[in-house]
Amino acid sequence: MQKNTNILRFLAVFLCAVFALSSPLSAFAEEGGGDARQPVEISAEQALEWDRAGSRYIARGNVEVRQGGTAIYADVMYAYYGGEGGATSISRIEMQGNVRVAAAPYTAYGEEGVYEIASGTARLTGEGLRIVTPDETITARDVLQYTRDAQKFEAVGAARVVRGTHVLEADRLTAEFKDAAGGGLTLDRLRADGNVVLSTEREKIRGQKAVYNAATETAVMTGDVRIEQGHNVLRGEEAHMDMKTGISQLVAVPETRGGDGRVRGIFYPAPPSN
Repeated sequence: MQKNTNILRFLAVFLCAVFALSSPLSAFAEEGGGDARQPVEISAEQALEWDRAGSRYIARGNVEVRQGGTAIYADVMYAYYGGEGGATSISRIEMQGNVRVAAAPYTAYGEEGVYEIASGTARLTGEGLRIVTPDETITARDVLQYTRDAQKFEAVGAARVVRGTHVLEADRLTAEFKDAAGGGLTLDRLRADGNVVLSTEREKIRGQKAVYNAATETAVMTGDVRIEQGHNVLRGEEAHMDMKTGISQLVAVPETRGGDGRVRGIFYPAPPSN
């Protein structure tokens, strides 16, 4: 079945938009590991301590850490050092309480945060996990994480993206990046895994997995795909979306994979007008 279906086209656009929401964590990881010349400024209201036995610095009370265009806020911060650089070589930063990572116009929130300098991994956990922009909000139950070495951003556990009246939900959202020709990173693929649901004001599309390929501008949703428009229902194994052509397809389950080779739709006629 081939349809120029708005809900399928919007899924591909929406998956691509999620990529931008990783910016606060990726900016911190990229600046922290990518340019050692950027100074790190730490300030705190209560105290700055040097724990030599623990090889760490401790900042307490409305802590603020700034590097380049990125700022981190927390109640308490631990900065661990070691290696050849001694006390001047920070290897790990831990943040506790009301953690906020800001890289305008994006802001990420969590209760605890960890930044591993070597791998460029920035991770937020705890209650209230979210990344907010003027247009979108992404939330997760377990983890928001960006890893520079793997060039990957993840939102894990009941991941949810809200953009206006549209909502994308999945057990896990993963954005995979690659090196851009002019430097920096560009989106390669974006994956939604487990109990994927995209909702608009009029429709819902459900499946188990969705993958957006940025190079080809195509998206595929798989796993008992179900499109609901009011009482009308379309069902198939896969939905294919091509952003270049604007053409979308709902594909049947082959008989070789346990299906009957048919796409199914149930449509209810509109009630007669009086």
